Amino acid sequence: MLSVKYIQKAYFHRPILKSISFEIQLGEVVGILGKNGAGKTTLLRMISGISSLDKGSISFFDNPVESGNIHPRKSLFYIGHAPGLYPNLSAVENLRLAQSLRNAQPKEDDILNILKSVQLTKQIHEPIKVFSQGMLQRLKLALCELIPWDILLIDEPFAGLDTQGISLTEEKIQKWTSPEKSILMVVHDMDWAISHCNRIMVINDGKIGLDEPTKTKSSQIQEYYKGLMG
Repeated sequence: MLSVKYIQKAYFHRPILKSISFEIQLGEVVGILGKNGAGKTTLLRMISGISSLDKGSISFFDNPVESGNIHPRKSLFYIGHAPGLYPNLSAVENLRLAQSLRNAQPKEDDILNILKSVQLTKQIHEPIKVFSQGMLQRLKLALCELIPWDILLIDEPFAGLDTQGISLTEEKIQKWTSPEKSILMVVHDMDWAISHCNRIMVINDGKIGLDEPTKTKSSQIQEYYKGLMG
């Protein structure tokens, strides 16, 4: 489904990703781990088409993912650190706009029900610039519920969340896990990733240092990651 081949990226002549290759099939939930600055976020942004490649190629269902080719990107949905929303608009207005940009007819009842499902029922008609980080994270979950996707790229889904928010996010990820969909996410908790992902990739020195299934290789993953992180 998703094919990444020999991609490279450098910033100010400093190599970040040196040669990254992997494939992701339908139904996989893949955790990306690595040290800070390893290039995890850069990788997701390149796959989504937001950041350009220096070298290599990315394709989705055999269609190249690039800035000038919109079609394959319609089934990719990227949620990054920043909300990617408009701070002066309300939660309802932002979700309504997100649907419109995807050529979907906004339905007010659907939007309100989804906001309720992520436990956002207060201040939803106020500008989201008054939202806490945890509230913004819940709003990202609402976007993932509202926008159709085949592969979800999500960067640090638990950032800024309290215990209740973490449990809610885990429930959503479990709900989204499906033979017809794939999830690729950057996480920092190796034990959580082993428990909730069926595959783990670790980026080390600009390359894939480890890429293993969690079901049969959990001990090797733990040993490698603990050695990497010191």
